[in-house]
Amino acid sequence: MRILGIAHVAIAVDDPAEPARVFEDLLGLGSPATEEVPDQRVITDIFDTGRGKVELLSATSSDAPISKFLARRGPGLHHLALEVDDLDAWLIHLKGRGVRLIDEEPRMGAEGYRIAFIHPQATAGVLIELCQKP
Repeated sequence: MRILGIAHVAIAVDDPAEPARVFEDLLGLGSPATEEVPDQRVITDIFDTGRGKVELLSATSSDAPISKFLARRGPGLHHLALEVDDLDAWLIHLKGRGVRLIDEEPRMGAEGYRIAFIHPQATAGVLIELCQKP
């Protein structure tokens, strides 16, 4: 079991237009790959930096987790995603160590990744996503 690196940093936004302009035009990252993830009620705008990604998250409904996050905290850092080599083994390992998980079973995320979240109460207040390439 290994952590392969930082997959992405996710930023919650009310409207992705202005932040997208910063990443696309001002920082020169080009056009994002945009994808809807229906089970999370979110649209992702993903900018590839070449050594990791920046993901802008916007809600598709008022009851989406991102909507609730934005209502409580406003726009900003939502989570840090770590790419792992064996997501199932990581979840078994963390659960066995008593780590509080949001997802005890993997689910599908953007770009076909299998994902699971560790509860921020277990990680110094930072929401951590573990993800595995398809």
